[in-house]
Amino acid sequence: MAYDGEQEGWYLQGVWQFMPRWRVGYRHDEVSTDNGLLFADTILADAVDDPKRDTLMMDWSYSEFSRLRFQYTYDQVLADSDNQFFLQYIMAFGAHGAHEF
Repeated sequence: MAYDGEQEGWYLQGVWQFMPRWRVGYRHDEVSTDNGLLFADTILADAVDDPKRDTLMMDWSYSEFSRLRFQYTYDQVLADSDNQFFLQYIMAFGAHGAHEF
């Protein structure tokens, strides 16, 4: 059986830097799917009519080379919603426009 599915989606995202080293952000993304009968009775079947996620983040930049980020995502992709928490330390090495090696 050939795959004959359709998907379309969109997202809206914004980040606000409210102090020199602090930022907060929000993102909402949503997908409309129609996977046909090929994935019926599998985890890839359309479990939710319009899967969507909402994400909040807050980060603090120690310098232009490092950032600590906390992120929370409320994921409504599968039949059971999911709460996801992330803590990231982001670090950059190497040359860039202001400091060449």
